Amino acid sequence: MRTSWRRRRIRERVLTLAGTALVVGVFLLALLSVGTYGTVQHTARSEFCNSCHIMEPYYESWQASSHKDVACIECHYEPGVLETFEGKFKALSQLAKYVTRTAGTKPWAEVSDQSCMRSGCHSVRMLEGPVDFGRVKFDHRHHLLESRRGRRLRCVSCHSQIVQGEHFTVSDSVCFACHFMPGPDGERVDRLGDCLLCHRPPEEPLEVAGAVFDHAEYVARGVGCTECHDPATQGRGTVGRERCQSCHSEVGRIQRIDEAPFIHQIHVTDHKVECFECHDAIRHGLLPLEASKPSDAEGCGACHVNPHDAPRLVYAGTGAAGVEDDPSRMYETRVTCRACHTGRTGFQAVGAPSEPPAETAHRARDFGGAHGFGPRSTVASTGEADCIHCHGTGFDGMLSGWQAVVGAQIDRLRPLLEEIAPRVPFAEGDLLGALFLEAQRNLELITVDGSRGAHNPSYALAALRASAERLDRLFAELEPARGVSAAEGFPFVSAHGCSTCHLDAERLEVEVHARPFSHERHLRQEGIDCSTCHAIDVHGAPSFPRQECASCHHSEDAPFDASECGTCHAAQSGMLAGKLLGFEGEPDPMADLGCSACHGEPPEIFRPKPALCVLCHEPGYDAMQGQWQTRTAELEAQLRRTLAQSAGESSAEAREVARRALQAIDRDGSLGVHNPKLTHLLLERALQALRGE
Repeated sequence: MRTSWRRRRIRERVLTLAGTALVVGVFLLALLSVGTYGTVQHTARSEFCNSCHIMEPYYESWQASSHKDVACIECHYEPGVLETFEGKFKALSQLAKYVTRTAGTKPWAEVSDQSCMRSGCHSVRMLEGPVDFGRVKFDHRHHLLESRRGRRLRCVSCHSQIVQGEHFTVSDSVCFACHFMPGPDGERVDRLGDCLLCHRPPEEPLEVAGAVFDHAEYVARGVGCTECHDPATQGRGTVGRERCQSCHSEVGRIQRIDEAPFIHQIHVTDHKVECFECHDAIRHGLLPLEASKPSDAEGCGACHVNPHDAPRLVYAGTGAAGVEDDPSRMYETRVTCRACHTGRTGFQAVGAPSEPPAETAHRARDFGGAHGFGPRSTVASTGEADCIHCHGTGFDGMLSGWQAVVGAQIDRLRPLLEEIAPRVPFAEGDLLGALFLEAQRNLELITVDGSRGAHNPSYALAALRASAERLDRLFAELEPARGVSAAEGFPFVSAHGCSTCHLDAERLEVEVHARPFSHERHLRQEGIDCSTCHAIDVHGAPSFPRQECASCHHSEDAPFDASECGTCHAAQSGMLAGKLLGFEGEPDPMADLGCSACHGEPPEIFRPKPALCVLCHEPGYDAMQGQWQTRTAELEAQLRRTLAQSAGESSAEAREVARRALQAIDRDGSLGVHNPKLTHLLLERALQALRGE
């Protein structure tokens, strides 16, 4: 009995203890669960990530980013329960490393595409079509759904912490790494580097280098982007072997650096390794030109001149003595050498003669190391076809005009330099010797350039003018009786820069209202600037109606005798007097009275109406003017038709007679009123000649 009672007591005590233990266990489990939940919730907050000081810059950039309302774990943990536990375990492991001070100084984390594309985030981004990225249209579909350069991209291939302070953003450097990286053959992939793949030409005119530039005109003529926007890239995105060693120490891994598919599969597709952890950065945009950089003055460059030194300097508008830097507008608008030197017109030898003149050879050492004298080189030539390709037919003849003007100055100054050279003292510190060397330097710079001014016409003339001024001072000191005035033989310079392009404006002989117009007389003799007659804001447009030219020419202050009408109106005076080159004289009866009988005295000049004729003539005479002009118009139209129809049938002499007759009628401009008899006689004889009568 006692044994049974004792067993019962033990069982009751065990049950009591078990119950107590169960209650305590449940309580502790509940407490642990609550604590664990609280810990999990607390450590899941984005603020907890900032507990480690190495996370501070990333946390601050997240706060300033477009993702500031998205918790860190939403991106850094993949969707799913197991994935969340895996992410939490990795995070706690990282925390343990931080506490034990075994963590690295650079946190490393990957964000999967599943996190980006989860519901409620960017799940429809690929269906949205092109989006704006700066000035570029970007389409996610082509980059994520298709292979790019033989490999699949991930969201983090472009969106990444490349620049500290810009959390999970896109740097355009990543775009450049793919689009401008050379292929296995060392050449860039044209399809990826095509400008129009990302950019579109500006639709509105822009101001470029102080002038309005309309891209549409050039695009319509087939001008490529890189003919002006070049260089547009810098760098080749190379990978140095030392980059591999910064992460890997295994020899076997580093030896696989040349296996691009394997390297990119591991680093780009399988893991998030940013491009510039391995590749050197590639720059893209309007990069600075280096056309003005001469060859190295040390080493080989001390004796052997680079034949491109002079063209580079002239194009950049620098290098001449006593002349302010003045880069060509083409240089300022980033037109590179190969944009013009296309080889469309073949190839040519350029450079200076193999030997300098004997009397200057020992002194020609200050430009380009050897003053440009050396072997001639061969380059792709350029010509007016290249000018017209970009600028249109309005530039036809401009290149040859530049070269004629600048070339004439070179040919004029060269003999003067060689003539004075033997008389110049070259003692150290001598002013005359310094003047000679400066004059020589400028002349050689423009000569060795080889373009005869085409690379920078206004700067070339400025350099040659500076040479001429120094030659004038040398001759004045050493040969005063010679009376040289080299600086006076240069073209007119416009106050508004018109002469930058129109170097030969003085040589232009044009017709205004069928009358010859001399630019040389107006610009040089009268000192009238281009802007007096031409508008500056609208290129080439008259600044006033041309019929108002008389307001200057017929004024009392005119610098010539306004009553001498033939000075400007030679064609009309010749028609009235019956004195036309190549035709027999037939003066009009009014020739003895002169122009003023009908047009008035200057400055009150006018074009008389037919009604005024009856003031001197009998009634009905006013109708004759209309009859003369009608008859002239009929004969002129008939002659033009016959001339066009008789091509190949009439003699060359007869056709020349017809052309001269039409030219005389056009230049006169009165349709026969100035001399109706001669006008009709000229046209009738020309018709007879064409018909063989």
